Amino acid sequence: MYTLWFLKLSKNVRSLYAPRLVIRPERYCTTRRLLQKDTGDEVVPLTPRPLHRTSSIFLRTISPRITKAEIETICKRYPGFLRVSLADPQPEQHWYRRGWVTFRRDVNVKDICWNLNNIRVRDCELGAIVNRDLSRRVRTVSGLSAVKQVVLHDIKLCAKLIQDLDARANLWQIDDENSQQGFGLVSANPVLKGITDFLVDEASAEEEELLGTGSVTEDSKEKHNAALKVLDCLLLYLRIVHSVDFYNQSHYPNEDEMPNRCGIMHLRGTPSSTEVSNQEIAEYTEGFRSKLTALLAAPTQLDDAELTSLGAKSQDTEVEKFIQANTQELAKERWLCPLSGKKFKGPEFVRKHIFLKFANELEEVRKEVDYFNNYLRDPKRPQLAEHPGNRGGKKDSFGDSAFAYGGGYRGRGGFGHYGGPAYGGRGNRGYPRGRGLDYRPVITYRDLDAPCEPEEII
Repeated sequence: MYTLWFLKLSKNVRSLYAPRLVIRPERYCTTRRLLQKDTGDEVVPLTPRPLHRTSSIFLRTISPRITKAEIETICKRYPGFLRVSLADPQPEQHWYRRGWVTFRRDVNVKDICWNLNNIRVRDCELGAIVNRDLSRRVRTVSGLSAVKQVVLHDIKLCAKLIQDLDARANLWQIDDENSQQGFGLVSANPVLKGITDFLVDEASAEEEELLGTGSVTEDSKEKHNAALKVLDCLLLYLRIVHSVDFYNQSHYPNEDEMPNRCGIMHLRGTPSSTEVSNQEIAEYTEGFRSKLTALLAAPTQLDDAELTSLGAKSQDTEVEKFIQANTQELAKERWLCPLSGKKFKGPEFVRKHIFLKFANELEEVRKEVDYFNNYLRDPKRPQLAEHPGNRGGKKDSFGDSAFAYGGGYRGRGGFGHYGGPAYGGRGNRGYPRGRGLDYRPVITYRDLDAPCEPEEII
């Protein structure tokens, strides 16, 4: 049975086994163990190649001017190249980025790293070092996560999180008619099928009322084990499909491009042998829910009014500006189009000429407008950090003087963020305008233990 199953495998799957051999059914054992090759005197096991094991190089300093395509072009020269992953720009590091280059496991990654360190891209070094393997791929959290009340609470959170993430990715969605008829948890996801039993609490309220006894918690071991199985299924779905590490409250959006596509996962720790109080359970669940709000919160979308306040542009307005900028009046009834150098009798003819002959330039203007508006909509867009002087709290009396004349954020060398003197400069030498000179004596600030100046000795 197993021999026939193996013979039906495709060539791509067969190539996963090394070394590559000729398929002979009589030479292979049909047990549940690993496939083995009978070489006469000895039996050599055929172990599959570890496709999930890779070698990678970490790029510490990637200039903002360097694109991902340029790094891919450089790394494709070396054998075993797989993919490149770049992190978001870091404002505190002058918008430099970090990157990971992934290769196959059987390559000499140290030689590749040495060659990358000898290459400069746009006159910038990449700072390549060999990336080590993960020390612990599976990590544990507090043992409180295995308590019955916490498990039921986590099932509710996982179900809510899966439903929201599936809706964002348009997965397992049902039609509008069925969604309006249902209430609460409505999803076609088979992982969420049959978990309603764990979302609703049960109690023998009538029996307790008739017998005059207090509420007695049902410590059913079978039900607790069933709840653990359901929770584990939800955790695996979140980790594999949506790249969400539930117990670590983390989302890895770029995991598919990283060296380890499913790198780290947190699991429940060993339950405590001592009895856990209800207060500890309540504090744990409340703190866990508060940390998970970032994943549960839907991404914010800016409306038209907010986009306008941020300086959003209109395609029609920018196209009109482009036409006006390329319509020049030379004389009466004589107009020039700088794009082509042709002359016309009126501006309406220039306008018609631009629409007919320079449609590509107009389309570029529209694309630039869309690009700028998408930048404003991005909540993670790169932007200048807020200056400490603009924040609340007590300000120094001289704190704003450095920005009053020559303004802007100053980096090294006294220049603005984009280079060159910031607004100060030509003509005024940085002095305030409209004020007289200050004739007060200049106070020197020096160390009190320093020797006296020559003019002080006299």
